[in-house]
Amino acid sequence: MSARSIIDYMKRQDELHRQLIEAGNDKKQAIIANDVERLAAVMNRENRLLKQVAETEALRQGAAEEFLREKGIRSQLQLTVTEMTRLVFNPEEKTELLDVQRQLMDRLTELKELNQINRELIEQSLAFIDYSLNLLVSRPEDDMLYQNPNQPSTAGKGRSMFDTRA
Repeated sequence: MSARSIIDYMKRQDELHRQLIEAGNDKKQAIIANDVERLAAVMNRENRLLKQVAETEALRQGAAEEFLREKGIRSQLQLTVTEMTRLVFNPEEKTELLDVQRQLMDRLTELKELNQINRELIEQSLAFIDYSLNLLVSRPEDDMLYQNPNQPSTAGKGRSMFDTRA
């Protein structure tokens, strides 16, 4: 058996990760635009893609185990692609395997950076929401002035922001 099936699964993974990057960019735009419906749709698409990535990874691992068995290696070790290239004697397959590995690693790095940006955008959005809620809920006199600790607190006394008599 050649390394062809491993290469094909890795190419499929690369394509799925490319689609995840597209979904991540869509997610970034949805977060920036505060479009919750679009964000939910993108997250559903991401979940489907992640399930496909997991399935493809399981198939790739199975193909790698079969490749190793045919080469006479019965170890339970999970060899890296770089280590496996030492067992590939066809120069075209070896080159293609290394190329697809490099391309997949670049794609994963790009996806990781995009996910970091989206995480930061979500944290900023949550911080803004928290700040806005605090402005609406807290009383203006809270934490604005120094109060002598010996004087009785006026907490609980004061006007509410909402007209309760209405």
